[in-house]
Amino acid sequence: MDRARKTEGDAGMRERGDADGGGRLVDARCLTAVCALSLSTFVQNGYVYPASSSGESWSLVAYGALYTLAFAFWAALAHRRTRWLPVARLSVLAAALLALGAIAQIAAHAVGLPSADLLAAFAPLALGRSWAVVVAGLALSSIAPRGVPVTVAAGVGASYAALLALKPLIAAAPVIVYALLPMLALALVARPVDAARRELSSLWSTSPSELALTNPSSFPSPGNRLFACIALFEVAFGFSIQFGADAAAWQQDVAALVALALVAAWCARTRLHSREDALFYLSGLLVVFGFFASSASTAFVSGVSQGALSVGAQTFSVLTWATLAIIAARNPAGGITALATGFCASNVGATAGVALGGFPVGAQDAALADARLLALALVAVALVAYVWIGLRGFSFSDAIQGVLPVEVVAAPAPEAAIEARCAHLAAAHGLTEREGEVFALLARGRNGAFIQEECRVTRNTAKTHIRHIYQKLNVHTQQELIDLVEADRSAG
Repeated sequence: MDRARKTEGDAGMRERGDADGGGRLVDARCLTAVCALSLSTFVQNGYVYPASSSGESWSLVAYGALYTLAFAFWAALAHRRTRWLPVARLSVLAAALLALGAIAQIAAHAVGLPSADLLAAFAPLALGRSWAVVVAGLALSSIAPRGVPVTVAAGVGASYAALLALKPLIAAAPVIVYALLPMLALALVARPVDAARRELSSLWSTSPSELALTNPSSFPSPGNRLFACIALFEVAFGFSIQFGADAAAWQQDVAALVALALVAAWCARTRLHSREDALFYLSGLLVVFGFFASSASTAFVSGVSQGALSVGAQTFSVLTWATLAIIAARNPAGGITALATGFCASNVGATAGVALGGFPVGAQDAALADARLLALALVAVALVAYVWIGLRGFSFSDAIQGVLPVEVVAAPAPEAAIEARCAHLAAAHGLTEREGEVFALLARGRNGAFIQEECRVTRNTAKTHIRHIYQKLNVHTQQELIDLVEADRSAG
């Protein structure tokens, strides 16, 4: 039976095949926002962290853990909240946190507080900047999927050019620049993102958390292999970070700029729907090469290794941004949660890489040097093994397509036959008595909150029943379930 349907994907982004054929390849606002946030990462690692950690490796790991908690906070808030998060108001709050964090950092440095106190003063900066990253990801979700990696790669490449041009200014006031860059990103994209999400939220009377209950395929869980893959490969980025500004590193910055420009050009020209997987393989090859060559004794090979790790990590960063933004476009209701969870996983991996990169090296101690080399080899082998075995059958492109747009459920017209059809399908597919009750409610278009109240069960119990019902009926959304009931005429 034909039915006019309205989906969030229709409101925000058409199906991938249609969107790839047109639309903007580069969005100037999003490109500038990505550039600002990428540059803030360079300022963070080159100037802010070294000044705050006093060379203590535990402080660097603690800063990474702080960002992990900040992203986890936004993910949990967006998922648990009964309404869609107000992007504009939270962006104002984030800007205030960034200003407060910058003042706290400057004051803490002025009075010479120890590293532990500097870490506490850094918390507002982490919370504000992490929100800016999420909002930039939401902004990217508004452009055509083929344009997302182009815009991100161009933005990251531009950040290297900006770093080369602005080094004197950054060196003079690193904390102020670090706080202003996320503010710039928010100023560019927060308002249009808020307007778009208000329009989308008006289509729904159900909260994102309730939509996740009846549409599990639209909301990737934190245990999804996509997030595990992001965490593992970001270990390379953490390992490749060189904390502290290096005036002689301009050659590597230029090389990275050229490499990112080539990535952007390739993404703009290719028509491959599996372009995300191509980026994944490229970054993986660069990272594995960089790990194996990282303990070279000559400066030239060591520099090549560092460059390969850096370009590989930045290529994977482009892939991460693009994948999460396209997933957010396919299901805007879960966009903030998906973006924040993905970047949380990224920070988990990067922090682990920082810990590995801080493994002590002693040129005079052969045993210590061998231990470091063994640790690096084990990480490289783990990466290869995970791609070869753990990711067998996994595809970034398939992971994106696996996130189904949430449909506004069009419940069937009330009729006596629907009860008989539900009973027939429940028996045919082996549903339990309780699952049959939940199934009948889902078939009538009821949401998760109604099911919990009607059946007097907890949210987790309702979630389990719904998951089992979908598995047994081989459906992925509530609308597919309703269509199945309507198509079953044998019991009518």
